[in-house]
Amino acid sequence: MKQEKMKKDGGRYSLKGSSLWGVLIFCVLIIVDLLTKMAAEIYFSDPKATPIAIIPDWILIDFTYNRGISYGMGSDAPPLAKMIVILATAVVMVLLSILYFKADKRRSLLRLSLVLVVAGGAGNLIDRVYYKVWEEVGAIGIRGLEVGVRDMVNISRLGFGVCNFADFFISAGAVMLVLCFLFFDRDAFFPVGKYKALAKEWEEKEEAKQAEKQRKKDGESNG
Repeated sequence: MKQEKMKKDGGRYSLKGSSLWGVLIFCVLIIVDLLTKMAAEIYFSDPKATPIAIIPDWILIDFTYNRGISYGMGSDAPPLAKMIVILATAVVMVLLSILYFKADKRRSLLRLSLVLVVAGGAGNLIDRVYYKVWEEVGAIGIRGLEVGVRDMVNISRLGFGVCNFADFFISAGAVMLVLCFLFFDRDAFFPVGKYKALAKEWEEKEEAKQAEKQRKKDGESNG
């Protein structure tokens, strides 16, 4: 009996149909982001350290602080603008987290994209708050630079400046969200595969709800 119950539920410790997997991925991404930032900061604290070429002239591991918004942009923004960005980021992260927990668990790609965006946003938010990037003059970190969000992946040749893993998480999540809106979600413009079935199921449920409301309305009118 016990084995049958576990089989039916997918196993006692199964994450299938659970929101816990998203929380675990979020934690892993935050750890990856913070550890890579810390490792880069420690490595480049040596005055003799030089940039590491991943793809020569295109992708380099370097280090800088960003007191702006993302990809090295907005460093010269006024303090009020930076505080508004920080507060807006926190609010958006909370709203996206709520959406993640409320979304149908079968909308897996949508939920994963939300996890990526929230993890990336939270990773950079930690740096912005810790280093108080809204202050006009920040503390001095390595290389004599004012501290801020720690960036270490130089992709300036690609037009994106210097960024970090949190920026990559946000970008990947954003791309996935676009794909969800187009194809891979219940509410997509052109749902495909299992999402087409989910869309049909959702439509049928909505039609049933409307029919039920109409029946109640007709009943009240006749009464």
